[in-house]
Amino acid sequence: MKPYEIAAEVKPSERQLNWQKTEFYGFINFGLATVVNKEWSDGSVSPVNFCPDEFDAAEWVEFFKDAGFKGMVLNVKHHDGFCLWDSQYTRYSVASATDWDVENRDIVALLSEECKAQGLKFGIAISPLDRRDESYGSGEAYNTYFKNLLREVLTKYGDIFYVRFDGAAEPDKNGNVQEYDWLGYYEVVRECQPNAVIALVGPDVRWYGNEWGVIRENEWSVIPERHSIYNAFERSKDTSKRARRKAEKFEIDLGSRKAIKKEKEFIWYPCEVSMSIRDRWYYHKEDEYSAKTKDRLQKIYLQTVGSNCCWMLGVPPMKNGKFAEMDFQILKAFGHDLKRAYNYKVSSIGTITASSSFSDIYKAENLFSEDEFKTWIPADNDKEPELTITLSQKDMFDKIVMQEHIISGQHIEGYEVYIDKGDGKFKKVAEGQVVGYKRIVKITPTEVTRVKIKITSYRGKLEMENVTLY
Repeated sequence: MKPYEIAAEVKPSERQLNWQKTEFYGFINFGLATVVNKEWSDGSVSPVNFCPDEFDAAEWVEFFKDAGFKGMVLNVKHHDGFCLWDSQYTRYSVASATDWDVENRDIVALLSEECKAQGLKFGIAISPLDRRDESYGSGEAYNTYFKNLLREVLTKYGDIFYVRFDGAAEPDKNGNVQEYDWLGYYEVVRECQPNAVIALVGPDVRWYGNEWGVIRENEWSVIPERHSIYNAFERSKDTSKRARRKAEKFEIDLGSRKAIKKEKEFIWYPCEVSMSIRDRWYYHKEDEYSAKTKDRLQKIYLQTVGSNCCWMLGVPPMKNGKFAEMDFQILKAFGHDLKRAYNYKVSSIGTITASSSFSDIYKAENLFSEDEFKTWIPADNDKEPELTITLSQKDMFDKIVMQEHIISGQHIEGYEVYIDKGDGKFKKVAEGQVVGYKRIVKITPTEVTRVKIKITSYRGKLEMENVTLY
């Protein structure tokens, strides 16, 4: 088999599918670093200083839902070792925040319960680096301590959809280097939360590689196996200058036929784009100038969720437990516009036909169904299949959402979009390559009577589950 034929057979796990459907979720960094106005606290700050007396879990979750997030990821322990839950393994936690005069200081409990109540997915981020615990740098003893923390937080708070491991590391005060037991950490996650994806330093979700929104035009979920996190661990043992240069290389193309022509093994390793609404992850009043506008967020949404990625956006609370008014207003407006933008389905007043169908079961009409398992597959001999949407009356749209049935893999390598304004002639208005889980094609708002989508290239057995005009 040719490399692209092998790649066409690779499929996601159930946990990766469920994560991909989350699409857009928020990331909260909150703790003693917030109190001392730093990104990294050093572990010496007393928990007594943590006093978010205006924190309201219900208010946080309601805000995230209004912003359009489908999930909340909480950084439960950052590099200073401070835990946002009441742990039996350390008193360096919210339990010791005695100036915060509330009955329940367990923020992880409060937020996870509220997410469940309001229908938002809940996930965690956690750092193995620990500037507080005395066992850090000792090897096995610290790994045991960290796994105890991990097992505790993964078993006390219900379903967790996402676990994000930070890879930061540094020597302890005596210069000892702590070797993280990554495989052991993964075993704990699989044992306690088998449905959770493991991200960043993890085997399920691939980090994009930067925090500034510099994004590939075509992002493949099926990529060469050499990019797996396990191979990264092996490469990290090679400290040569050549190895460092190779590791730092940012490849523009990870999955096209040209890029994989010499590859033999492939994995499903989908991409997450992570960035903060401000320049930094924790709240700093002086960062207000850097807050991304609503228009900027809309553009990033199209470049991430609309381009076969998931997007995690950092929203840092202030030390009193409230979100900055500027961030609050920007995200509320963004969420309102997001809901409006994908509310009216122009294609619902039309019919859809195809140049071919594999059988009556896989007909083009399935693409208008709400059932994700009703799909369209073209005939085997149709090498450039076409879909035509004919509206019952002229109407205006500016977005086309296309989705492959990624349960069966990722196949589309090229597409073109044409419109008919009513004169019976088709004019090409867009073209691209990757579709994957979701591709949102944005065009100038236009009144049309017909839309044609041509799949100009695909690998394996093409299967699509949705095409919608908005």
